[in-house]
Amino acid sequence: MADPINPEELLKLVQEKQITAIQRIEERAVKAATEKRFKAIDDAIGSATSNWVKAFGSMSAEGTGSPLDGLIRSALAASNSALKGLEGSVIGALSEAVGAAVTTARAQGAAYVEGASGKSAATKVAAPAVDLSEERAAVKAAAADGAKESKALLRRPVVERLGLRGILGGLRRARNAIGRAKSTIANSVNNNVTKTMRATATANKAEFEVWVAERDACVNCLKYAGQIVKKGQDWTGGQSWDPNQVDKNAPGVRPPLHPHCRCRPVPWNPAWAKPGEVSLPEAISREAQRSVARGFSLASESNASRIRALKELLSGSPDLPKTVVERAQRDLRKGEFARGRAVP
Repeated sequence: MADPINPEELLKLVQEKQITAIQRIEERAVKAATEKRFKAIDDAIGSATSNWVKAFGSMSAEGTGSPLDGLIRSALAASNSALKGLEGSVIGALSEAVGAAVTTARAQGAAYVEGASGKSAATKVAAPAVDLSEERAAVKAAAADGAKESKALLRRPVVERLGLRGILGGLRRARNAIGRAKSTIANSVNNNVTKTMRATATANKAEFEVWVAERDACVNCLKYAGQIVKKGQDWTGGQSWDPNQVDKNAPGVRPPLHPHCRCRPVPWNPAWAKPGEVSLPEAISREAQRSVARGFSLASESNASRIRALKELLSGSPDLPKTVVERAQRDLRKGEFARGRAVP
């Protein structure tokens, strides 16, 4: 027998500790495959800007003559160098990361099941077959697109017309391609964690799965948090706390929901709920409502979207303390979150 964990501690385990451990694996792979490439492009952008001003007098000046040709050659060389070997770097880092993520997720699944059920977890969990062919194709396409788009902009007729914007635009196309590769790493790691959690559910005879989201997840992911489906089934697609993002015609979904999403499903058995205690799905849902009420989110998500989500939450009957609701109502009236949006 294992020792059961109360729902609040269980929530902290799956929402914070376990997700953070997988995030570290993901970030190591991203760093290994892309950090130097991002820096090379950023350095090239800085050099191109300063050299343009030095050669032509200002950032808005027209470029002419041999100095212009030199700047174009340098930018094109930097773009090609940053994209060269991208596929191999990403797949190499990803192979190691996925293996580590699956191993970690199996241990996490066992710890979670024991904490939720109070019983020993199954020792045999079928590891998902790792196939990185889709990821390889995605990175190959990203590198090819980046090289093609950079080359199209880094031509003298284009740069004569656009000026420095043409040079910087060409370099940024390469940077965007590296960004696509970065997303591929994140998605692959988290997809394989999701597969491992499904296998954990099967091994432990859990017939359901519950959606777990980070505290600063987007308004879409937070809407799914705490929702339960039969093991292996999709969640209803197109859901969101922001009414402007609801899509009733969207197909079913499973986590991760979007690029860089760290949501995950965990096994659930209604028999694990303790009489008189809040169940884990209820605790997850309540925490998601709290996140919407407090505006916890990344800077990349618009304040307008979070305020719409807050309005939607308060239009119902949120399962939150009175003081939290009253503070949220004041924030809604002001149109901003008085205590900021960062998770403390």
